[in-house]
Amino acid sequence: MLLTADTDADLEVFLTEVGRHLAGIGAQVSIDLYVDEEIADPGARRLYEELRRTVREERERAGGREWRRESYTGVPLDLGSGDGLTAFVRLAHRTIGSEAVLADRIVFSAVENERIVWLPLPGADVDRLVARAREAGALSLAPVPPKP
Repeated sequence: MLLTADTDADLEVFLTEVGRHLAGIGAQVSIDLYVDEEIADPGARRLYEELRRTVREERERAGGREWRRESYTGVPLDLGSGDGLTAFVRLAHRTIGSEAVLADRIVFSAVENERIVWLPLPGADVDRLVARAREAGALSLAPVPPKP
């Protein structure tokens, strides 16, 4: 199911619920730390820059190999940790891509600047996540209408 929200704040409320669910089912989550346009939200931009710096430092220490630009692709996020969940919530929809995989099947995907997420999960799971997000204040959350 494709879902959208009118505001980043509403989408972040929803992504909090999605992130907790993905952690609970053991999905492997990654994010590509690239953007086509500068992140407008100052807090999210700061988090993005900090995460890129951390990734670069960790990868440089991990073997002394030459740093390459593509090293920001497929950065794993541990949604069971507070920092990992925060990065997912604030950045998944603001970077060029984020996805979650469970048993070799994509169960979540988001693309930069679209405020749209794809959740190919069982309908009951998606309905529960949407209901929780709406209860938490994400009132503009809605399915993406099919294209004519």
